Amino acid sequence: MENKKWIVLCIIGGILMIIGSVVGDVTFFTMVFSILEDANPGLAPILNLVLRIFTYIALGGGASVIIGSVIVAIGQYGIGKFIISLGAGMGLIGLIVYLISGIYAGTLSAELLIWMLSLISLNGGFGFLGVILTIIGRFKLKKPE
Repeated sequence: MENKKWIVLCIIGGILMIIGSVVGDVTFFTMVFSILEDANPGLAPILNLVLRIFTYIALGGGASVIIGSVIVAIGQYGIGKFIISLGAGMGLIGLIVYLISGIYAGTLSAELLIWMLSLISLNGGFGFLGVILTIIGRFKLKKPE
């Protein structure tokens, strides 16, 4: 199984996210759903329910990543990868938004230095490392043909 190493990488990332107390974020879905609600107000109850479910999955953070990895191992790639994405905070999209906001605010270099020092001193950079490992593992997961 080619995906075994990427599943293990996602599980390790999920464990590091749990240690670092990192949870996901659904801001992207909130924005898209609010646009859809404006276009069709009748969809509001359904969209709110879906958004609430996505929020609970995202709040699981590392646990959601681990559960998503197990679902991928079972063979349900689409659902598993989606749960991994929610648990990791939408993965690459969230990381790009975070980096852009850090560059715009001028705080990115100081925050990166703090993360690097935290990783060296083993007191708080686990969450960031877990998200990075999860993003890499999730992108490398491929459905077997």
